[in-house]
Amino acid sequence: MTTYLVVYEKNEAQSYEAIEQKLSGFSESFHEIDNFWIITSSLIISDLRDVLAKLLPEGTKLMVMKYVPHNAMEMGAAAWQGFSLSHEGWLAGRL
Repeated sequence: MTTYLVVYEKNEAQSYEAIEQKLSGFSESFHEIDNFWIITSSLIISDLRDVLAKLLPEGTKLMVMKYVPHNAMEMGAAAWQGFSLSHEGWLAGRL
């Protein structure tokens, strides 16, 4: 499984229910910031992008990034603030 960061632009006049249902359906997902998700998937990045893009309103910007720790000897290359202990534990275990 690969960890991906997914972010898309939101327009208040549009519905994002379809992509949010899809993203929350991945076996592991983290979503505590509006339109920013961390998920794990066995899809390759371009396939994941294509699946998600079809669920967004036409013309919506979407970015999918593969998370790769910069040094395998470290926990990863990420930092955060303001999350509950359970969410911090989830992040620390995956990033």
